[in-house]
Amino acid sequence: MGEKNLDLATLQTLSSELGRERWRVLSDAAQVVANYLVCHPRVEAVRYPGLKTDPDFPRAANELVGGFGPYVRYLAAGEWHLWEADERDPRDQVMELERALGT
Repeated sequence: MGEKNLDLATLQTLSSELGRERWRVLSDAAQVVANYLVCHPRVEAVRYPGLKTDPDFPRAANELVGGFGPYVRYLAAGEWHLWEADERDPRDQVMELERALGT
């Protein structure tokens, strides 16, 4: 799994550092990516605090403002990966992941 510490306190700090607008853009892109990965046949598990199925969702929904952050962790082929969403169109990011997952 990625080396970044992804606890909610770290995400709150990152939110402050990025500013409201950039945080929202990155969070929105990550939400799209996470929802895509949940449905992907080669992905075994997804961790993103913006997913209602994520164990951190209840706390994240109360503690994070304006989104859930840019980091999505996913398990594919028995290995955890960390995706960091960026400002590109979320569809482009999904297509990049689709190519990486080899389907």
